Amino acid sequence: MRILHASWQAAARAKVADIHSRIPKAWVLSDIDLEKARKQRKLTGPFIEQYLDDNEKEIISEDSVRLVEKIKKHENNCLHEVMFDLALQIASELDEYIAENGTVKGPLHGLPISLKDQFHVKGYDTTMGYVGWIGTHEGSPDPARVHRIDSQVVTELLSLGAVLFCKTSLPQTLLLGETVNNIIGTTLNPVNRHLSCGGSSGGEGALQALRGSSVGLGTDIEGGSVRIPAAFCGTYSLKPTHNRLSYRDVANTNPGQDTYASSVGVMGTSIDAAKLVFTSILSTSPWLRDPNVVKMPWDKDSETSMLRRTDADGFAQDIPLKIGIYWTDGVVTPHPPVKRGLRIIRDTLQDMKHKVVGWDPPSQTTAKRVHVAFLKADGGHDVHKQLDLSGEPLIPPLQGAFQLRDPIPLLEYQDLTLQGKAYNETYYDYWNSTSNDDGQLVDAVVMPVAPHAAVIPGKFYHTAYTESINLMDFSAAVIPVTRADKSVDVFDHGYQPLNDSAVFLRYTNLNFEDDADTYDGAPVGLQIVARKWEEEKVWAIAKILDTALKNRSEEIDR
Repeated sequence: MRILHASWQAAARAKVADIHSRIPKAWVLSDIDLEKARKQRKLTGPFIEQYLDDNEKEIISEDSVRLVEKIKKHENNCLHEVMFDLALQIASELDEYIAENGTVKGPLHGLPISLKDQFHVKGYDTTMGYVGWIGTHEGSPDPARVHRIDSQVVTELLSLGAVLFCKTSLPQTLLLGETVNNIIGTTLNPVNRHLSCGGSSGGEGALQALRGSSVGLGTDIEGGSVRIPAAFCGTYSLKPTHNRLSYRDVANTNPGQDTYASSVGVMGTSIDAAKLVFTSILSTSPWLRDPNVVKMPWDKDSETSMLRRTDADGFAQDIPLKIGIYWTDGVVTPHPPVKRGLRIIRDTLQDMKHKVVGWDPPSQTTAKRVHVAFLKADGGHDVHKQLDLSGEPLIPPLQGAFQLRDPIPLLEYQDLTLQGKAYNETYYDYWNSTSNDDGQLVDAVVMPVAPHAAVIPGKFYHTAYTESINLMDFSAAVIPVTRADKSVDVFDHGYQPLNDSAVFLRYTNLNFEDDADTYDGAPVGLQIVARKWEEEKVWAIAKILDTALKNRSEEIDR
């Protein structure tokens, strides 16, 4: 039975009021300051820092690794849950631990960590963007479960000394590359509020861009959910193959679909932050508590062997890196800022005497078609089951794709499984063929996360650049490369469209020439992709590239 339309709106308003009530009054900006913020294009940097004292500025300028080291030495609407009381309680307990034991509790001792609102924390809601989940456990009113469950990875973080302090926004259903729900509305990009922060881990990206968090956990399911926000907001992320970290007791959309399952990933303000949290969680042996997690500790030798192929500045040593560049998927050519970002990576690698080759794999159109079919295989029944709890409507961007329909037949589902399997095998055959010319396999591929730098809200039409990687369950990292610059990224008037498909026509209407002012200053992040279970390799290559970009004398302000 559907609840009256007004009821879900009242529930959403009450939830927002509850979030605001948990923020200490001394920290709340005045109406005048809030109005100033609404008129700002860019909230990051000087604007947000005017409200901080020197000590606070110093803290937010540090990345996660430096914050932890200092502790060891005793030194935009993006929130769904404010857990400051819990954070202060944890911090107090950690201080007592040091006083009693003379050492830190673990490698994350005292490090504030934010969480995407899929992770359960005792005492707090997990809404996953659904109004009907407010005050429940994933929609269930069972008092034995409501606010009484910690996700396994939350328990692991707490055991490592982490300070959990907030849960960040995500889109209703998770199945969107932007962050919109009926509880708090739309989360915009604080670097450029004319653009989206991405999704589905968009709140994490936005909060980290504001330096409100140096590291946090997200998930990657829809087709780039920790990669898209990092690329759009100018931050970093590490997406592992699924079941490298535990998904036990983590809320999810359509959880019975695990042919192409979601991954828990790490997002941060530095590439080192991603490794710090990822390796710390692995050090707890999560496979002992979650039977789905692969017993695979962090392979330090694999990481070291990659790093030793360059000197400290990234120049090739005995065996240069061999990196593929994926210039276009043949459906939507990247906008000028993204193409420039790819050229920056190519030029940087070549300057450092590494090998760079073009990348021409099997068409990602097939991968996207199969992946989307699995996401919609249940006919939207899981999504509508959650909507019916409150009577809320689907958010506008999803109203076409997730109207209720019959689930696909079993034989069709099995055929899609075989198509996905065949695509993976063909892709592996192509990757293995890259050694034919010189005896050396491509180590990783650098490719766009999207055809654009961030995206104008409501106009994210093409997700194949990330979705294909989900189909193959590859390891991937995102690093910031540059920013859109309307004076440099000039539209090519000689450009000829690759095709006249509906997707391309949508992007023609979103012509970069017309929207160059809107995109100006938007971060451009690119993804570095390796094969399954190669998180150590992809992290090491991301580290090498990030260091090299920072060392470039002509480096653009990132």
